[in-house]
Amino acid sequence: MKTNLKSKLLLSLILACTSPAFADNHEHHHHGHETAPSAPDRSTVSTDSVFNITDNWTAADGKAFQLSKLGGKPTVVAMVYTSCQYVCPLTVQNIKRIERSLTTAQAGKVNFALFTFDPQRDTPAKLTEFAKLHSINSPSWVLAQGSEGAVRKLAVTLGIKYKKVQSGDYEHDATISILDSNGVVKFQADAMNKNIDGATDALKTLLH
Repeated sequence: MKTNLKSKLLLSLILACTSPAFADNHEHHHHGHETAPSAPDRSTVSTDSVFNITDNWTAADGKAFQLSKLGGKPTVVAMVYTSCQYVCPLTVQNIKRIERSLTTAQAGKVNFALFTFDPQRDTPAKLTEFAKLHSINSPSWVLAQGSEGAVRKLAVTLGIKYKKVQSGDYEHDATISILDSNGVVKFQADAMNKNIDGATDALKTLLH
């Protein structure tokens, strides 16, 4: 009974959030060139697996991608967009810091995933360019573009708020999420925080 109720509540939330009003009816912590985000509010994060989202995404290599392909390994995930000049590059650099904290053997047992807020502009070619710019060349990384609906569902599950503004850019939370091998969020870190030891420790715990 509890499981059925939980599933119905999640479905209701996802349906509500797939309406265009979702992006405009929330308070947003930042986008920024100057403002830092507030710490993630863990109370808003779903305990359901992101693998329940079955939308098709397109990876930077142009191939179809589903979130379930991340299964079997812990995943470090963030939502970004390539036109972002400050927050998103720092987010990527912090994820790379997490990656560098791992041994080669450990890094091979982890997925690193970036999903764009901006499906219109962030084509596979643009994502490939972004990967090269940030020296992302490991097969452990995936960058992907999805429909607006897929983006909303993932953002809801990760507890990330965002909003498209008139310029075409996005105001959004900056959050690094650590998922377990079943796609459930186990830890979240402020992507702008220089101290990411908590995220690193959480990830290493999942590798034990």
